[in-house]
Amino acid sequence: MGSLEPPAVTLAGVELTEVTMFETTVQVKLRISNPNPEPMTLEGASFKLRLEGYKIGQGLSSEAVTIDRLDTAILNVKFHVNNAVALLQLKEILEQEALDYGIRAVLYTQGSWGTKKLKVDKEGRFEFTSPVELNLEE
Repeated sequence: MGSLEPPAVTLAGVELTEVTMFETTVQVKLRISNPNPEPMTLEGASFKLRLEGYKIGQGLSSEAVTIDRLDTAILNVKFHVNNAVALLQLKEILEQEALDYGIRAVLYTQGSWGTKKLKVDKEGRFEFTSPVELNLEE
C-alpha cells in the first residue's frame, strides 16, 4: 500500500480510577478510526494528553487491536498523572460540562504494508452527556 492514511484519534471518555498520595490514574477511552480500505492492526501506541491546556500525562498501550476497514474501535488507555503537578487542575477539569483536549499519538500499525509508525495530533472538544463522578474518598 503506497500511501497509508493515518487513523484519526478522538477522545471518547475520561474516568478517574485511582488516587494515591503521589499519583492519580485516569482511564481514557480513545476512539481510533481507520479511514483505509483495508483492516489495520494496532500493535501498540503511546499517547500524550492535554485537557484545557494542561498537560495531563502520558499513556501507553501494548494491546493489539484490529480495526476493520473504514471502521472504528475503542482503546482503553491508562494515564498516570503526578499529583504534585495536576491533581487540583484535574479535579477542576473533570467537574466541567465540556472540555477542550489535545492528543498526540504514536501508533504502531500492522497490515499488508508491514509495520509502520504513524504520528497523529488531534485537538477537539468533549461534551459530557452526564456529569463525571469523582469518588476521592476511597
